[in-house]
Amino acid sequence: MGLKDKIQDDIKTAMKAKDAARLSVLRMVMAEIKNQQAQVNLREELPEDEVLKVVASYQKKLSKSLEDYPSGDARNALLAEIKVVEEYLPKKASEAETKAAVEKVLAASSDRNFGNLMKLVMAELKGGADGKLVSSLLKQKLS
Repeated sequence: MGLKDKIQDDIKTAMKAKDAARLSVLRMVMAEIKNQQAQVNLREELPEDEVLKVVASYQKKLSKSLEDYPSGDARNALLAEIKVVEEYLPKKASEAETKAAVEKVLAASSDRNFGNLMKLVMAELKGGADGKLVSSLLKQKLS
């Protein structure tokens, strides 16, 4: 079952459970996916990796919105939304796993171009890495 199908199933489950908060978040995620599909003009479904990128992008938007709400109910609601969206993202790699991936890519590649190495490390970790951490580790190793 693909990520989009899982989200659709969870929308149905949230409707049956009358979980309005979760339902709202899942509908927004689905709207983002459909919006991306319309922008690309695809008649068929978005590829799984594109769906994952859309969900990750939405989570990033929500996280940036946290800065606008220093405290209170709105911030708590936003944190709850982020928690729901994160259920559909891959588990983030630990710092040790990220270091190991950086070491592996550096050992396997003779290329020392930062951008190319960054892409290789991110591909190695399959979207489960913190870009800032990967960037800092690569800069340390390359300098």
